[in-house]
Amino acid sequence: MHMNVKTAKYSGYCFGVKRALKLAEEILKKNQGKKTEIFTLGPIIHNSGVTNKLAKKGLISVENLEKIIPGSILIIRSHGMSPVLVNEIKKKNIKIIDATCPFVKKAQVRAEDLSKNGYFVVIVGNRNHPEVIGIKDHVLNKNYAVIKNEANAEKISSKKKIGVVVQTTQPIEKLCLITSKLREKAKELVVFNTICNTTKKRQNSTKKLANNVDIMIVVGGKKSANTKHLVEISKKCGAVTYHIENYKEIKPQWFNNAKKVGISGGASTPVEDIIDIKEAIEKL
Repeated sequence: MHMNVKTAKYSGYCFGVKRALKLAEEILKKNQGKKTEIFTLGPIIHNSGVTNKLAKKGLISVENLEKIIPGSILIIRSHGMSPVLVNEIKKKNIKIIDATCPFVKKAQVRAEDLSKNGYFVVIVGNRNHPEVIGIKDHVLNKNYAVIKNEANAEKISSKKKIGVVVQTTQPIEKLCLITSKLREKAKELVVFNTICNTTKKRQNSTKKLANNVDIMIVVGGKKSANTKHLVEISKKCGAVTYHIENYKEIKPQWFNNAKKVGISGGASTPVEDIIDIKEAIEKL
């Protein structure tokens, strides 16, 4: 079958992911052959293919702080980390390498500054995402709320001052809808748009492509928040959308009668994965 297969303009690793992976590779190479163990608390990025490759090189991902042994190295992943956990780690003779994305770091600083200045801090995002957990722990006195939609915003009681920060991978449309509701809740509302610039471009290019194809293939980790948002955006455009991690998940029947196919990738998706999927579809 003949299909026109196009890739979204902004695909492949974002700056924060590139930086985190570069730091990890450098640390692994520097400690190759040594007894020093290298850990991350949770996967360094949300891409199982990439994390599996790093695991073979010696990077150990654990979910529990107690499993990180004294004398080892901990790489703080791109999503950032709670300052409470960082302080605990520092007490255990564990060397810390901070690979937090600079955009995430900015959101953490904004949240802390708002809190210090007496604002009730609203964090727009997924409360269970590691990035959001790290941001909220920068708020003093637990004077905050994590909200994901307009309905959550409606439930916030009136405040004198509300300050808003947002998970770096959230859609700008969601931030606008939520802040419009929060305007009714505070005498003073300060909003910091901490969405990463690359995220906006990635979402816009996905939207543009999804509006002009029959089928969209969105490539990225199943636990990746930014990839899930791309899937949502694509579906809203009316394109039949499939979320996959690699070319092995492709099913030929998806493309019956399809003439135009679009491919978009999350921020933790290697360009090589995008190329493999494009070539696999073109061979159908």
